[in-house]
Amino acid sequence: MSKLAFECEGLSVEPIVIKSSRRKTASLEVKNGELKVRVPKGTSEHWIQQFITQRHAWIIQHISSQLDRQQSYQVNPYKTGSVPFLGENFPLNIQMVSEKSSISFNQDRFDIHLNRRISRDPEVVTNELLQAWLVEAARDHLISRTRVLSENMKLVPVTIDIGNFKSMWGRCSAKGDITLNWRLILAEPDAIDYVIIHEICHLQEFNHSAAFWKKVGGYCANTQVWRHYFKERSVWLSWR
Repeated sequence: MSKLAFECEGLSVEPIVIKSSRRKTASLEVKNGELKVRVPKGTSEHWIQQFITQRHAWIIQHISSQLDRQQSYQVNPYKTGSVPFLGENFPLNIQMVSEKSSISFNQDRFDIHLNRRISRDPEVVTNELLQAWLVEAARDHLISRTRVLSENMKLVPVTIDIGNFKSMWGRCSAKGDITLNWRLILAEPDAIDYVIIHEICHLQEFNHSAAFWKKVGGYCANTQVWRHYFKERSVWLSWR
């Protein structure tokens, strides 16, 4: 174990040190319970250790809160027996069958049929079936909803597409193309609308200025509530 490692919530944290000749200052980043330390090239391990120690309380606080979020919102359908869809948790009914593996949604649950002769991990197959189904549901719901909202706002994107981003819920390009993360389909409808409105507003304000947020607030109440909502559920972005 490295000298930089320490304990947090009963877990060993091994900081990832990133050295760069272009960097002049040191910084810390906590993401998904992982600590990254960015420092100038040539920085000694002793200095890095002191830097971490001085900010230990901040690090512990952020790692602890992220671990709490992971525990509350981690998507693991095969083990938990449920999956979020449009803001509700639906149970999974998993059965081993002789037919080809398949999935169907019956309004109150997801039915997963796994071929009993599959050689791959059933959890992996279950995730693949669910994600494929959710991507298509996202394509239907998110694109049609974006069209409705953009028409209401009189700001029409050049294209609307579904993406598979690792760190963001949506994106609007400088050319006016909007791409939405398929995992948005896990969220409740009003939360989805917030992200869509956010991206549509970028068609007019390609920044995060006061004018931009005023415009978002004009179409979506409680923007701070929804920003917190997605921060709490950022672990959804890591469901692969």
